[in-house]
Amino acid sequence: MTPQASNQGHSVAALLRRAVLAQQHQRMDEAAQALHAARAAFPHDGDVHFAIANFLVARKQPAAAIAQLRRTIAVEPGFARAYHNLAILLKKQGQLPSTSVMLARAVRLDPTLGGSLITLGDVRLTLGDRIGAQRVLERAALLQPGEARIWLLLGYLAKGQDEPERATVGFGRASVLTPSNSVARLGLCMSRLPILYDRAEDIEQARRHYASDLEALVSSVQLDDPAAVAAAAEAIGSFQPYYLAYQERCDRSLQEIYGRFVAGVMAARYPHWATRPSMSPRLPGQPLRVGIVSGFFRWHTIWKLMIRGWMGGLDPALIQLHGYYTGNVRDACTDQARARFYRFSEGLPFEEMAATIRAEDLHVLIYPEIGMDPMTAKLAALRLAPIQCVSWGHPDTTGLPTIDCVLSSDLMEPEGAESHYSERLIRLPGLGIAYEPLMVEAEPIDFTKFGVRSSATVYLCCQYVSKYLPQHDELLAYIARAVPNSQFLFINPRADGVTDRLRRRLKNVFNDHGLDAEHHIVFLPYLTPGQYTALNRRANVYLDSVGWSGGNTTLEAVSEGLPVVTLPGQLMRGQHSSAILRQIGVTETIANDRDHYVAIAVHLGTNRGWRDAIARRTRLGCQRIYEDMRPLRALENLLERF
Repeated sequence: MTPQASNQGHSVAALLRRAVLAQQHQRMDEAAQALHAARAAFPHDGDVHFAIANFLVARKQPAAAIAQLRRTIAVEPGFARAYHNLAILLKKQGQLPSTSVMLARAVRLDPTLGGSLITLGDVRLTLGDRIGAQRVLERAALLQPGEARIWLLLGYLAKGQDEPERATVGFGRASVLTPSNSVARLGLCMSRLPILYDRAEDIEQARRHYASDLEALVSSVQLDDPAAVAAAAEAIGSFQPYYLAYQERCDRSLQEIYGRFVAGVMAARYPHWATRPSMSPRLPGQPLRVGIVSGFFRWHTIWKLMIRGWMGGLDPALIQLHGYYTGNVRDACTDQARARFYRFSEGLPFEEMAATIRAEDLHVLIYPEIGMDPMTAKLAALRLAPIQCVSWGHPDTTGLPTIDCVLSSDLMEPEGAESHYSERLIRLPGLGIAYEPLMVEAEPIDFTKFGVRSSATVYLCCQYVSKYLPQHDELLAYIARAVPNSQFLFINPRADGVTDRLRRRLKNVFNDHGLDAEHHIVFLPYLTPGQYTALNRRANVYLDSVGWSGGNTTLEAVSEGLPVVTLPGQLMRGQHSSAILRQIGVTETIANDRDHYVAIAVHLGTNRGWRDAIARRTRLGCQRIYEDMRPLRALENLLERF
């Protein structure tokens, strides 16, 4: 406060008090007059300018309020709360970098501003500055240990860094402080499912903890309590059991508990969308109205595997496609979908999207995946069409009673797979999808700068790190011992902490076998599509992950003639690559057991003639995938029968 204001503070205080009382009684003209008088009498008083800014916020004039807060700071540069309020307005406008700067200034001026610290941590987390977010949130926790939001954000941070113990502490504290906080309870539950495991025995322990916390989550929400139901419905999709599928186990029983819970919550919150609508009759010659809901109408694995094939191959005379885009990233793929679909809805909030889908009176609704996109998770728990199906974009049962069928692949499903699903299993012919080759030009890239030796026999291990379970690490060591100049190329998932853990895990296994992991293991940075094409051409052998094999990555590898070594698992997601190899007619590299897997990999790495022969047959055999229209025709027939 300036000296003038200090000397005549009673006048300033009186005018500001009058303005506040007038605002409280909605006498806005009187409040404006009082503030005008205060500014005229005390033009250099920071409190006056700050009060005017708050008045403009109350009048819903954010641009004017921002300008006024900047004047406040110009008059009184040390006014910490002005920086805070300015930051909040900038945040609402999406100006996150500027928000971070203003909040940092606020807490420098007043380190006790816990609210500023919390919001700064949230913003830095959104901007990807995990270290900065961690630092300020830990300070906030010391100041306000009873503030649940701090612990919730610390839980988010720890989960993103794959630190389950810290994540459970954060989410656990948040749920104790606010027992009705369903986001915290969901986070606690899902933090039991880490991205990566250090030991094989950790998988069973994680599964037990997850099951226990899942039961606690279910019992924490009373479906006859509207407030609890509303909070739980809002939380659904914020965390999902995505990493459960990576444990190499049948998940049906656990997924059914989760599925019944979310469907029950959504039915209680939205009863008008909870009952199955009747199937509308069709006039002769009228196409079937089929909706596709996805957060991935863009360059993404789901687009490559499912959406573009359905979009380009289903007969528009039979099937009228309606698209519902729940994501917010748009590219050339989005433009293609917008042009091809009869109707294409995008950019809608959840309730408006649900209402739109239901109003279009669809016959069938298809989700390419359920488990990866937040809004899709909420929509799929409702009954928006008479028949609702999921495909194998995230190849695990949903457990949702609202999903009737899973559209799968006859070649990928093992015998007796019906018991793996809560949904009715539909085995479409071949791979179950219509797949065309991706037309991606290779970009020049020097792999030697990443440590790849020009003379090395390169085994490509390109799956997401979660697919590499510790019980299978020694397979790489066996291959390396037999192929001394081998290198195994992994791709960094842009989570350095997770990569470091996998690197340490592999180093320990290689050390146990008397091998130098640094000589054999290389982690490449995240690659552009063109660089990834170049990687497939540089590699000598594609080494499939065991338990959950490659899907789109295998299809991209075989298109370049890269030999694939795979060991089929017990579940559908462990048989993607073996199905692809059977489709193209190259079955010699499908292993019968772990020893056979190693033997095939070693033979490909040491016998150039056999490897080249497999590569030629692989490249030629791809036409059997690209020309296979049976999945499309079978899907059309299935949809017609519904």
